[in-house]
Amino acid sequence: MFKLAMVPGKGRGLLAERPIAAGSCLERAPAVRLGAGDRALLDQTAFFAYYFAEPRHFGSRSAHDALVVFGRLTFCNHSESPNAVVHWEEDRDGLWAVLEAIADIAIGEEITLFYTNISEYSASDLFI
Repeated sequence: MFKLAMVPGKGRGLLAERPIAAGSCLERAPAVRLGAGDRALLDQTAFFAYYFAEPRHFGSRSAHDALVVFGRLTFCNHSESPNAVVHWEEDRDGLWAVLEAIADIAIGEEITLFYTNISEYSASDLFI
């Protein structure tokens, strides 16, 4: 459905290998929630660019959790007009990150997300 590839001016990203219809589930990946104290430690490492901030909690408190995902969706780059979104699901097996297309995606098109915590990135963290 998609592949990891180099995206000019951005580094690694995900590109569609076939047309993807809006509403399609692209990946369901296991995830772990780390508390704000652990997140502060992650912020000091290269891992900073690969964890997620949950939209419903980000900004509502000074110290948000980090959501660490074990899937390829961590390579989605930021866009102000994304074509995908991550939904968070929890069941008896744990926390899951579900990558869903919110627009039709053409072959070769990059799969992008809006980073909830974009305000925490420095210019050197972004290639947009």
